Amino acid sequence: MNHPSELKLERHLMTPDASEIAAHVRDCERCRERVAEMRQQGDDFRRFVYPATLDQVTGPRFWRPARALWLLAPAAGLATVLLLVRPGPTSDYVGTKGGPLTLTAYAALPSGTQALNDGATVPASASLRFRVRVAEPCNLTLLSVDDSGQVSKLISREVRGDSTLPGGVQLDGKPGLERFFAVCADDPGVVERAARDIGAEVRKIPALPRVQGPQASLLIEKRP
Repeated sequence: MNHPSELKLERHLMTPDASEIAAHVRDCERCRERVAEMRQQGDDFRRFVYPATLDQVTGPRFWRPARALWLLAPAAGLATVLLLVRPGPTSDYVGTKGGPLTLTAYAALPSGTQALNDGATVPASASLRFRVRVAEPCNLTLLSVDDSGQVSKLISREVRGDSTLPGGVQLDGKPGLERFFAVCADDPGVVERAARDIGAEVRKIPALPRVQGPQASLLIEKRP
């Protein structure tokens, strides 16, 4: 039996009434168990992770044991991340500012949750989460390219305004450079092909060539 991808299961969990795989999930014990697991992870996040990470980026700087608990929601190619929700950018917002599309990434580090500057150094197995802000509703594709030329498509969905993206990534543990691209484009395939065309030149190419529509990117360096 062919089973839905993690991304489809996540979409089913978010909008079960409009899910195209509802019948499959109803009849498939394996997928029902996975959806239940994802739901529990979400509940754990809302109870433990969100209060701790929110304090780290918007409020008092103090430790909570639950800060180390990270929600894993697998995404193609890399792995996973968590949800960080806040009503809008705070004083420590360091993503691309202004323009029709901005991208911000947060990393779970031993010292706490940290917003990443372009070119930031992070542990090679760090967990990341992303949020975007768009001036107009757009069909967003988020993907990454590492310095070996490997392309990992993370998400494709419509976004509006200031949005935290569902799911996320746990980096693959391999040292090197990786650039994340957020692009507003009607055809995700065009975005993916453009990402493959840049090969390993992730340091030198901050924007995907021949792609129409707003885009933003963030370069990180993964270290052991």
